[in-house]
Amino acid sequence: MQTRSSTGFNTIPENVAAVVFSHLGDDPRDRVALAQVSKVWRDAEKSDASLPGGSPRALFELGRGLYDAGKRKRAVYWWRRATGDADAICWIGSCYLYGYGVKRDVTKAVEWFERASRCGHAEATYYLAGCYVEGLGVEKNIVKSLELYVKAAELGEKGAAYALGFIYRYGPYARRYAGDASRDNDAFRDVAVNKTEALKWHRVAVELGATYAQDEVDALEAELAAA
Repeated sequence: MQTRSSTGFNTIPENVAAVVFSHLGDDPRDRVALAQVSKVWRDAEKSDASLPGGSPRALFELGRGLYDAGKRKRAVYWWRRATGDADAICWIGSCYLYGYGVKRDVTKAVEWFERASRCGHAEATYYLAGCYVEGLGVEKNIVKSLELYVKAAELGEKGAAYALGFIYRYGPYARRYAGDASRDNDAFRDVAVNKTEALKWHRVAVELGATYAQDEVDALEAELAAA
């Protein structure tokens, strides 16, 4: 490689070089090797936000690309370095919940979901509510789960709004109507049926983009009108 000639790599614009860096694999050795070629690549390495020390958002996106490519262990590696990025924190929790790229550990999953929820992350709050329903990593607490579903819905999580509508529509039998044949079908045994509340949350779900909740809205409006 002629790195010092007028037609060599030193003539490559730094922004173009940075793009090349952003598309390299997750092995830091590849980046180091390319940075050694010439000054322009070294400057690109310093300016590339996807490198360690770059922005937390860029590190999350780097991890997301690896996750989508099936490299989940490497994805978690980079997400751990995306300090403060709520999406990265939530995805680490999800990996612990399902055992993707790490050994499954529901207690750690809850810890990561709690961190992301404190950052105002809607999906993490939704996951955390589910953990309280199932008793995954925490003691079952339906009151707490309902509070978290409300918080998640208020943060914009359509699944949480739909869950609330379903729970209030069927009360103690919510899981049965959801087709849940698990060992514990009475998780919501202390939740009273409240179709007005159910309608409210299903409407919220539709507003948030859960078009599948429209059938529930229509059915509940008809039931309440006939009452």
